[in-house]
Amino acid sequence: MTQEDKRSYTITKKDNGWYRVEVIDKYGTWTEVYEQSMFEASKFVYEYWDGADKRREENEIMVKAITNCIELDQKYNILKGNRDGLD
Repeated sequence: MTQEDKRSYTITKKDNGWYRVEVIDKYGTWTEVYEQSMFEASKFVYEYWDGADKRREENEIMVKAITNCIELDQKYNILKGNRDGLD
């Protein structure tokens, strides 16, 4: 099954002369930055799109690590009874 490509972007020149860049990669991950020129704004869009697979892989690794920590916390009751309410 092929996933739908969700890439899109908008570049808007603001009153202060900066360019607001909103970009979505092929996985639907959104970000917003401000660049000083149209060239830099366009460059950011392509670089963001180019880094989509690496960014997704890094996020998946982080999700797995956090999930493993939660499982360990639950298995060993590490956070039970803490006054800070994090359990």
